Amino acid sequence: MGGRTWVLAGALALVAMPANAGTANGVYTEAQAAEGAAVFAERCAMCHGKQAEGTWEVPALKGKFMANWGRESLAALSDYLARAMPQFAPGTLEPKDNARLVAYLLKINGHPAGAKPLPEDHAALAAIRIDPLAAASVK
Repeated sequence: MGGRTWVLAGALALVAMPANAGTANGVYTEAQAAEGAAVFAERCAMCHGKQAEGTWEVPALKGKFMANWGRESLAALSDYLARAMPQFAPGTLEPKDNARLVAYLLKINGHPAGAKPLPEDHAALAAIRIDPLAAASVK
């Protein structure tokens, strides 16, 4: 009887794991990333460049930027954006706009879109890790 309990507990643990535990599984929608591009153009491009290419004093938001966040949770990236950006008015991004920006950053760094929008709440974002992607997939 004890063995069955362990099997059941193991099966329940697998069911409790989020289906999209990583960004390689598509954790945002194309529409959300498009909305994020509009927020980026309005709130971020003046410092980070129109294509997120950065400048000599502001980092690019493609390639190495996302690689630095690899294996972190999306909550860590989202919290950083919410707390520190935009530089001229930190902490002024609405949660919905913050989620849109994270979706846009994932898109421009080669992470695939999925069927469901990226959530706004911290707990849901904490369950999603940023998967490292091959440099060749970054557009």
